[in-house]
Amino acid sequence: MTERVKLSIAQQIEHMKSKGITFNIMSESEAADYLENNNYYFKIKAYAKMFEKYQSGEKKGEYINLDFAYLKEMAILDMHLRHFIIKTSVDVEHAIKVAFLKDFNSSDSDGYEIVEKYFESYPDTKDKILQKKKTSYCAGLIDKLEAEKYAVWNIIEILSFGDFINLYELFYEEFPEAKSNILFTYPMRSIKSLRNAAAHNNCILNQLTKEKTDDLHINKKVISYVAKNKSIGKTMRKNCMGMQAVHDFITLIYVVDNAVGSAGMREKIKEDLRELIHVRMTKNKEYFEKNNQIKTVYAFVRKVVDNFLDS
Repeated sequence: MTERVKLSIAQQIEHMKSKGITFNIMSESEAADYLENNNYYFKIKAYAKMFEKYQSGEKKGEYINLDFAYLKEMAILDMHLRHFIIKTSVDVEHAIKVAFLKDFNSSDSDGYEIVEKYFESYPDTKDKILQKKKTSYCAGLIDKLEAEKYAVWNIIEILSFGDFINLYELFYEEFPEAKSNILFTYPMRSIKSLRNAAAHNNCILNQLTKEKTDDLHINKKVISYVAKNKSIGKTMRKNCMGMQAVHDFITLIYVVDNAVGSAGMREKIKEDLRELIHVRMTKNKEYFEKNNQIKTVYAFVRKVVDNFLDS
């Protein structure tokens, strides 16, 4: 196994220069300051995979048309994207719970028996709840419910998003007649994956070169949602929706469009999305004029977003 040596910031810059990364827009001293105070080498270098390398000749292995400023811009855009994802996925979780409880209230469930079945199906959930009692803001509620009994309407306040998805799925299996809203089981799992990546500060935009993997479940309803947009060709749709980061982000927009009923929440999400896609992401668009991959993905996402904004 190859071991990488520790590099000082000056050595990091020299290493980038040896790989063809230039410092024309940002000087080397500005880049050094940025790496010391704003970001770190491993993270900023992760975005370099979005750019092509020379495949032959004396520059083989070096990046083509990649300035350090482009990497910095990608990192900043990724930060804005993560902030939007976290905020919007929390709003989506709330909206889905509202719709879920609406269906529950119209069902024959008493709210207790389904939770008992849930604990039987997922026995580790009670241990997770007890762990939350030590650190969670829900500790008081958990104390109270330990003396009473868990029901649908109170347990959703203390379940993680992933555990709620399991309860959600089980409820509709037991009460299929309660389905008045669109079911979001698979889309929610995509949103959970995306939100976890954003919450853990993982790079998202550097995933835009990854092709479809076998474990990527592409929901037919989300594909149909995108296919209704006649400005998007079949090839573009297939290629872009095969990238997990793009697929999961579009799934988030799909669920917002279909699950968020609050006019105020919906408009605020639209406002934030318009600012992200139309304003912040185009601020330094000239950096990526020669990067067809980034331009294609951006064009695809913008078409889907614009369709939602006009709805």
